[in-house]
Amino acid sequence: MQSRSSKILIFVLCSIIALMFSCVSKTRKGDKTIAKVGDKYLYFSEMSYIFPKGCSKDDSIILAKLYIDNWIKTRLLLQKAELNLTKDQLDISREIETYRTSLLMHKYEEQLLQEKLDTTVLDSEINEYYEANMANFSSDEYVVRAIYIKLPENSPTLWKVRQWLMSDQEKDMQDLTDYCQDYAVQFNFFYNEWVQWAKIDLPNKEAATRLLANSERIEQHDGNFTYLVRIKEKRTPGDTAPLVFVKDKVKSIIINKRKVKFISELEQNVYNDALSKNQFEIFKNP
Repeated sequence: MQSRSSKILIFVLCSIIALMFSCVSKTRKGDKTIAKVGDKYLYFSEMSYIFPKGCSKDDSIILAKLYIDNWIKTRLLLQKAELNLTKDQLDISREIETYRTSLLMHKYEEQLLQEKLDTTVLDSEINEYYEANMANFSSDEYVVRAIYIKLPENSPTLWKVRQWLMSDQEKDMQDLTDYCQDYAVQFNFFYNEWVQWAKIDLPNKEAATRLLANSERIEQHDGNFTYLVRIKEKRTPGDTAPLVFVKDKVKSIIINKRKVKFISELEQNVYNDALSKNQFEIFKNP
């Protein structure tokens, strides 16, 4: 059998749902009392905002129960605090004023930042900042500029492929490209861009990663395919990260520096303006 408290809770929740789907006025007049702790009351109008548009009856009951339980716990804990804290501890007027001051200043600054701060960052600015602060941008992974080829194991003249792969001659690169177009399952020329080493598909990645330190060419087989990689350039964890991987971070830093400068200048301008208009006075000590 359901307990009396359970029946009351179900009745309250059902009443809330009924109110939601009725035409009850949302004004204080006719507002419904939902819960009470001490001399504090929870009214339906204070919690009606928690129900999303189109919320089902079952979901509404769950949301209502969570809200009511949380409201009761909060009020009970507040009662305990008011009973057990000292008079000095209960005096939070200074903290409230400090918080109010900080909150209002923050809102005003954020409004001005949205209205007036230039958030356009040119590539030239990003490059300049990156070049001047490269030591601050460490890579947390292996990244490479490379050529990657995946060929069927029985592909013809693999010895030529190996030669072309390690050559820097334009004709050899063209021959390699033509060959890969005819035979390769996959090939990518990453010579002019950085890619994450983790995204290069190899059958034994751990062994290949060990070879990165001293080998310019890596070759592996899995019985079905031959994998060939030529490493043009690499960055290991701890090395300076290529700009492409930290570009968004650099942009964010530049914008944040603008924000700090904007706020500093705002504060100084407000001060100077008030000073020129004699809007404040500093008293000398007697």
